[in-house]
Amino acid sequence: MMNFLKWFMVFFLGFGMGTLVRAESGPWLQELSLQAGCAVPTEVNHLSDSEKLGPVGGVRYLYSIRETFAWGLQADVYHLSPKDHTLSSQFGAPLNVRSTDDAATAEIVGRYTFIPQARLVPYVHMGLGAAYFHQKSDAQPTGGAGWADTGTTESRQVQEASSTGFSYSAGVGVETQITDSLVLGLETAWHIMGVHQSDFGTNAINVPVVSLRLGWHFGHYSDE
Repeated sequence: MMNFLKWFMVFFLGFGMGTLVRAESGPWLQELSLQAGCAVPTEVNHLSDSEKLGPVGGVRYLYSIRETFAWGLQADVYHLSPKDHTLSSQFGAPLNVRSTDDAATAEIVGRYTFIPQARLVPYVHMGLGAAYFHQKSDAQPTGGAGWADTGTTESRQVQEASSTGFSYSAGVGVETQITDSLVLGLETAWHIMGVHQSDFGTNAINVPVVSLRLGWHFGHYSDE
């Protein structure tokens, strides 16, 4: 899966860069957009066992090489809310654990638009860059047990780890023009963030995202 995404991204961005010398006339040259949505923990990496839905926000800048292809930069931040789950301490006592995840990504992104003159415009997009992932976990003994050193049952921080690594994203969306320069889109994407295996028990965190995107189109191609 990782190799497929890597080579697809190379092809996708390479195709777009290759069209630079033969740019066509189009309705807009640049787009700046803001994103707001939610991240969805799934069974992948068992995130749904320990985290709940959380907010996502981001910004994207695109420069249109031709009417159907644009590329640029994208930055997103994520927060996954904690969900109570039970683990065993090193002494076998049950613990109620609450884990909070925060992440940020910065990517070079490419977008291919289908039927750009349609009322509802579908598109696909992919990104490649870097990710920062941070997780903090608090725990509290349950079932009548207490902490081994004090016998008390207060909540304690039992884990905090952060990691930097690669970031991949791939998704689809649809948008519509709401004014001469503003567009509103609905977008879904799958994000993969590289992390340290020793800290998180996996080398990649997978988080699908569903969001709304409000974009501002500005600049026009020359008619010459």
